[in-house]
Amino acid sequence: MLHLVTAYQSVGRQFRKRSDSGFMMEQEVRDSTQRVLDVAEMLFMDRGYSAITLRDIADELGMKQASLYYHFPGGKEQLFLAMAERMFDRHHQGVADALAGGDDDLRAQLRGVADWFGSQRPMKFMGMMHADVAALSEEHKEQLAQKAHASMFRPLREAFVAAEARGEIRHMHPDLLAGCFLWLMDGLSYGETRVGAPPRAAMADEVISMMLDGLLPREVMTMLPAQAWPETMRRSE
Repeated sequence: MLHLVTAYQSVGRQFRKRSDSGFMMEQEVRDSTQRVLDVAEMLFMDRGYSAITLRDIADELGMKQASLYYHFPGGKEQLFLAMAERMFDRHHQGVADALAGGDDDLRAQLRGVADWFGSQRPMKFMGMMHADVAALSEEHKEQLAQKAHASMFRPLREAFVAAEARGEIRHMHPDLLAGCFLWLMDGLSYGETRVGAPPRAAMADEVISMMLDGLLPREVMTMLPAQAWPETMRRSE
């Protein structure tokens, strides 16, 4: 009887050891895959899809190019697709949190979104959608276009629609507003690299003021009834 108990205990220990070993191996593979995606995002966003090869990514990781196919058997396009979808998921959550944190104030919401983008690696979103995605297969083009719309455009579009319903802004096509805002955020990534450029947060405030308050000179605005002035001007008077 004692021998049976000892045998069962031994089998149990071996099973647990194999299970723990298998779990650790799976975790190592997941961690390694995330590392590949991190480096791929850095290189693709800095230099573009067409300029980057799998060898560039492998060299940056310090691994053999063939090892990348273990993680992404479909090669460079599959890697780019996985990288872009992960990035869109991250930005979707960040944008959603920023919009929710602004309550029912469009200016605060847009400032929150601008802060979120400023905390992340420059995405060069518009260039990516018009150049990088164009190099993919038709199936993957459509897949990423839908992902980008759901992750980036739709939350901003809904914020502009809600702001119009609250009377904060006049009627304008919300898709146009969402697209313009994303273009302007892309522009900040370039603008902040200029010598002597203001801090990104200051430029973001100017961009948001331009969208919500317009570009009319102060003298022109003071000729209008006070209730017609933009919010920022009313606060300063």
